[in-house]
Amino acid sequence: MSKLLYLNLAIDSEDTSLGFAIGWLEEISKNYDSVDVITLRLGKLPTLDKKINIHGPTYSKNKLTKYKFLYKTAKQLIERSNYDRCFSHMSPISIFVISLLLRSKNIKSTLWFTHPGPKIGLKKLVLYISFKLSDQILTASPTSFPFKSKKVHVIGHSVNLEKFQNKKNKFEPNNFLILSRISESKNLEISIDAFLKSKFGNKNLDVIGGPLNKNDEQYLKKLEFKYSNLNNINFLGKTKHIDLPNVLEKYDINFNSAGKGFYDKAVLETLSMGIINFYHNPDFDSIYKSYSENYFFNDLTDLTLKINLLENFQNFDFNNFFQSINRDLAKHSLSTLNERLSRII
Repeated sequence: MSKLLYLNLAIDSEDTSLGFAIGWLEEISKNYDSVDVITLRLGKLPTLDKKINIHGPTYSKNKLTKYKFLYKTAKQLIERSNYDRCFSHMSPISIFVISLLLRSKNIKSTLWFTHPGPKIGLKKLVLYISFKLSDQILTASPTSFPFKSKKVHVIGHSVNLEKFQNKKNKFEPNNFLILSRISESKNLEISIDAFLKSKFGNKNLDVIGGPLNKNDEQYLKKLEFKYSNLNNINFLGKTKHIDLPNVLEKYDINFNSAGKGFYDKAVLETLSMGIINFYHNPDFDSIYKSYSENYFFNDLTDLTLKINLLENFQNFDFNNFFQSINRDLAKHSLSTLNERLSRII
């Protein structure tokens, strides 16, 4: 019987940013007879296959308590189970905490991590040690993991694109969106300010997403205060990830100001829905190809100029654009995740 120990930061089917993690778990579990999951925060769960066993504390602000739970649970599971592998999804701290337990049973570990990582401090040290302790590192793009090594493999993202279907038959730049975690690292103000300075700045711009930690919450308050006198900038908060495709149907344009290292799944989800994306991370050039000069932006001024060009956008251009990018977009589909993993693991 093949068994997998699966680690992650959080599972919550009602969270805009975290809901997609359930799809990862369900897809990877197809390759195993039994999967034990240890999450650091257990939220709302959908109905899962009986072979998937979830272990996790409900929300707690006390990190030490969560790490104690992780270590104790992992110790119990590893002592009684013969795991083929440990897979950690965006949770280097989990690898760090239980690394000695894994080594005691010679369990190989794979870390998936798509983020530029912390620049300084303890979190960066933990990420570096986890990188050294892991047998393999998987990431989405050339800049989405901060350390270089032969054991780092760029495999693309894995988003359930089949749920984000393009049903549009025409393009009109009327409904504007920022789909993003509310975090200072995402540079939301660049997108908002560029939009306001553009020819479309009197239209509505909706921000969908929420904070994940205390710093994010403070940033959200800052944004709400900064734009409080504008009726067309709307902070709508989180949307259940399962409801996101229906919510996105009304939008035409999405802005993503996150820089190198942030290969945001929000760009892939909105593109799959037939929503044009302006983006700041050049790694997305591999999808946009000849269209990148129209939608990649260097700074606020550049973005404003390119938003203004939407006035000249025609339905013919719209259809050509999506026909061009669909092949490369499909490379990031969740349905091909196991095929890509099998080449490495």
